[in-house]
Order: sequence, then C-alpha cells, then structure tokens
Amino acid sequence: MTVAEFYGGVEYSVTQFAVQLTNEIEGKIAKRDLFYKDQIIHYIERRATLFIQSLTLSPAVSAVMKKEVMSHVLFKLKPVMNRHIVFQLVK
Repeated sequence: MTVAEFYGGVEYSVTQFAVQLTNEIEGKIAKRDLFYKDQIIHYIERRATLFIQSLTLSPAVSAVMKKEVMSHVLFKLKPVMNRHIVFQLVK
C-alpha cells in the first residue's frame, strides 16, 4: 500500500502541496524575498486559498484543509525563520 492509496486522492494532494509550499517558502526566506513574518503568513494564506479553491470540496472541508496547511507549513518553518532572522512587526 502506498501513501497515496492510504490517504486518498484529496488528502494526499493537500499534504503534498503543504510540503512543496514549505520548501518554496524556505527558498524565498533564504534568498530574502520574504523577510517579515506577516508577509510569510499572508503568502501562505494566499497560496493555500488558491490551491483549496481548485479542489471540489464543501466550504467546511475547505476551511479545515486550509487551516491544516497553514499549521503544517508554519510549524515546519519555525526553525527556518529563527535561523534566518525573520522580522516581526510589533503592534
């Protein structure tokens, strides 16, 4: 049994998207294209929204999937943001 068979089509593609997005943002942080925490969060939200909208899901499932992508990517990027000294706005 493969991971794609275990997860199913939609869950596997969302997980794969989250991993690819994490790698993409890591590269952008290293190149200093993204250097503010709010900028990174906004980028993740925008990309996750566009990806989830491309799937045929109910609004409730879409919201859950988007939240899962957000939490996964931010958890994986936390050490990267500390290592590359990402700025944070004080409110």
